[in-house]
Amino acid sequence: MLSRLYELKDEVEIFLQKQKQDKLYEAFREEDFQLLLAYLVDFFEAFNNLNMKLQGRNTNIIAHSDVIRAFTEKIHLWKRKVQVGNFSSFSHLNELLSETRNIEQYDVTKEVLSHLQSLAEEFMHYFPDVSMENSLWTLVQNPFNTDVALLLESLQDEAIDLKCDPGAKRDFETMKLEEFWVKYLPMYPKVGEEALRVILPISSTYLCEAGFSAPVVLKTKQRNRFDVENDLRCALSSFNPRISYLVRKKQQHRSH
Repeated sequence: MLSRLYELKDEVEIFLQKQKQDKLYEAFREEDFQLLLAYLVDFFEAFNNLNMKLQGRNTNIIAHSDVIRAFTEKIHLWKRKVQVGNFSSFSHLNELLSETRNIEQYDVTKEVLSHLQSLAEEFMHYFPDVSMENSLWTLVQNPFNTDVALLLESLQDEAIDLKCDPGAKRDFETMKLEEFWVKYLPMYPKVGEEALRVILPISSTYLCEAGFSAPVVLKTKQRNRFDVENDLRCALSSFNPRISYLVRKKQQHRSH
């Protein structure tokens, strides 16, 4: 929405002028407002990209933690660059600043730094980085590149066996993280159980949102039955139905 507003800012000015909205017209044309609008366009573009990376079915808390940590590092990078007057990370704002003649009278640096600082604090509050201090997380992410001495004593023997397993190492390079730990759970039960405890927790509301959105498609005027349990299960399932198998199992009705 903000990006569209920014693209149509000239048209918006014309509209406000024709509607005789003098106060809104003057406020919209102010340089400081235009600069902050450009910054918000760039920021929410990056924020929407972050949100997209947190969506999807086949994901886990480890992957989401890495994404959040990467975005937090970007915030700190943006702060360092803005402090020295470098706005290259914000393309629209940087372009607008280059077109503005009297840049010094529009001090957006203070506003941008204040916003980035508060954003970094909020991220640290809601997403504390526990993975760097947790040796178990390191084991789950890569059991072949972890310091076994930092693990619980009850896990150390199995962790060493797994670390020295050449077949497991080949599978780790080709399989998804969840599939790898499920496969080696019977062979390394202690380590596998602890790994699955880390991976299994739901780290996103995506599946819940998809569940609420599915009835919008299922329940139409032509299909207005209240009970959508069976249809909803099929809509949300990640398994592809074997239609040909189901058809073969279905008894045919012969014509009389």
